[in-house]
Amino acid sequence: MPEIYTPANADHQESCNEYHVASFVAHAQNGHVEEVTSEISSTEGAEIHAVSDEGKIVFTIEASTQKKIGFLIDQLKHHIGLLSLSPIYHQFLTEEE
Repeated sequence: MPEIYTPANADHQESCNEYHVASFVAHAQNGHVEEVTSEISSTEGAEIHAVSDEGKIVFTIEASTQKKIGFLIDQLKHHIGLLSLSPIYHQFLTEEE
C-alpha cells in the first residue's frame, strides 16, 4: 500500500529515492508540429516515441518526483501550438522496492 503524505512523514518522503515515469499524448495544430516536438524534446527527461501525420505525439517524461513531472507538463501545456495534452500512464518506484 502506498504511503500517504502527511506533515509527520514529509522528511521521510523527501529522503526516499524515487523514480517516476509518465506517458502522455499531445495533439499539435497543423503547422506547429515541429515546434511542439522541439519543445517536448528539449524538456528535461522527455523522450518522444511517435509522431503521427495528424500531429499526435506520444512521449514519456522521467523524473525523481511526481511534482517535477507536473511542473514540466505545466510548462509544456502553455505552448501556443498545442491543442491537447492527455496523461496516459504514471508509475513510480522507490529505492526500497
